[in-house]
Amino acid sequence: MKNVILPAFVGAMLALYGCIKPEAENMEADILAMTLPDSVLISPPSITNTSITAFVNFAKLDIKAVSPQFTLTEGATIQPASGTPQDFSKPVTYVVTSEDGHWKKEYRISLLQNTAPDNFPFENWAVNPDGNYYTPYELVDGEHQNIWASGNSGYSLIAPEKKPEAYPTQRTTEATQGQYAAYLETKSTGSLGALVGMPIAPGNLFLGSFDASKALTAPLEATIFGIPFNKKPLRLTGSYKYTSGGPVTDKTGKPVVPERQDLCDIYAVFFKASADKPHLNGANVLTDPSVVAIAQLASGAPTPGPGYHAFDLAFNYKSEINQADLAAFAYKIAVVFTSSKNGAVFEGATGSKLYVDNVKVVTQ
Repeated sequence: MKNVILPAFVGAMLALYGCIKPEAENMEADILAMTLPDSVLISPPSITNTSITAFVNFAKLDIKAVSPQFTLTEGATIQPASGTPQDFSKPVTYVVTSEDGHWKKEYRISLLQNTAPDNFPFENWAVNPDGNYYTPYELVDGEHQNIWASGNSGYSLIAPEKKPEAYPTQRTTEATQGQYAAYLETKSTGSLGALVGMPIAPGNLFLGSFDASKALTAPLEATIFGIPFNKKPLRLTGSYKYTSGGPVTDKTGKPVVPERQDLCDIYAVFFKASADKPHLNGANVLTDPSVVAIAQLASGAPTPGPGYHAFDLAFNYKSEINQADLAAFAYKIAVVFTSSKNGAVFEGATGSKLYVDNVKVVTQ
């Protein structure tokens, strides 16, 4: 009897084993965290879908031999390898490969020095790695600071374009001084955008970063506002000109009631960051309790005539600044421009055009 049971048992186990398939390998290729010594970091790294930015103390590291450590999705690998020294005097591109080997993602990682700029002439522009659109950058002591962001990468998901001149946020040669200025135009996103309740894309530009992975699911959270700033801002100055695209439509593409003309917006927010809330976003940038001061354009109505007009906006303070925290870069600043004031909720008018140049944060 035993001679009959044993072969039957073995056969059943082999059959069962044949039905059990190995667990599928992970298809994700993401950087979940980047680690540097606490003594080096000015603020926690900001991680989006394709980029990482961190402000660091250049006096405490050799910027040409920095060895960041990475936490990746399960089974993923990264090149250059985690912990190997890299020259971060310019942004470094890392490639993450999923566990199954079928998916790759490039991250552009920038380490920025703790000298926060306060003068923004919009003279320096770079094309994104795919060659689709422009983004301005700043030069501080000869080092690139990629501190500006826009919704262009989100626009590329809905209305993919190959020419930078087709995107909502661009550069222009219509400048008050120098060669370039920032040009923001509210664009239609076409049939696909209308289908998902995002019929327009305002031109926008802001200090911070943009998380394209949230552009379609949580657009207000996609805008990540703020960079470390260790000076007390007093005024936001610059030059602008604005043409309204006409009556505002809502996220369904229908005119709002009562009818109103599209407006632009220019503002700056100074806030105290924390470990729990290192940045603000489109949902809370003007209302969060961490906000210390706001400077905002009183009216975003069209400017008269074809030329630029100066703006000089005072920061209105809600609370006092702690000087020790200010020196330690505990505060952040966000400067924001948009061609449609309510564009974050997809209300605006296509064809609204905002030009901005020669911006400065006047400090104490």
